[in-house]
Amino acid sequence: MKLAKKFFEEVTFFGGIVFYLFLIFLLYITGKPDYSIKLSLVFIFALIIIYSLTFVIRLFYFKQRPEKIKYSNFIEKIDASSFPSVHAARITFLALFFMFSFTMNYLYIPVILVIWFFTIYSRYYLKKHDTTDLITGIILGIISFVLSGFILT
Repeated sequence: MKLAKKFFEEVTFFGGIVFYLFLIFLLYITGKPDYSIKLSLVFIFALIIIYSLTFVIRLFYFKQRPEKIKYSNFIEKIDASSFPSVHAARITFLALFFMFSFTMNYLYIPVILVIWFFTIYSRYYLKKHDTTDLITGIILGIISFVLSGFILT
């Protein structure tokens, strides 16, 4: 049980902001300058969509996490809310982006989907979110993927 918890604590990193920003940096420094900047902007725009929509939702609807987090001010309350899952939104955007934005070997798609699934499940396992939070986060990730693709292409 302790090994499983450690595994999911590490896997949840793929949906985290540090990993997301690292990917933006990699996209920016690799490839042709114009193309790299465009991809970086798509990632940044998707992140803005995810955080903006999440903030508005959490502003009007507070939902305790399965394992409650204490808060003492407005910003902490927004962060303590579990609905929707920002991790689920970020990893869903990343999975869709990498599956549909590059010509790649189709053998990579199952790997991407396994990472996506375990990242989503890690949030449930670690008692950060329930099913509704995760499903809504997935929908938010899909919305950010679609909007960032239409606006910046």
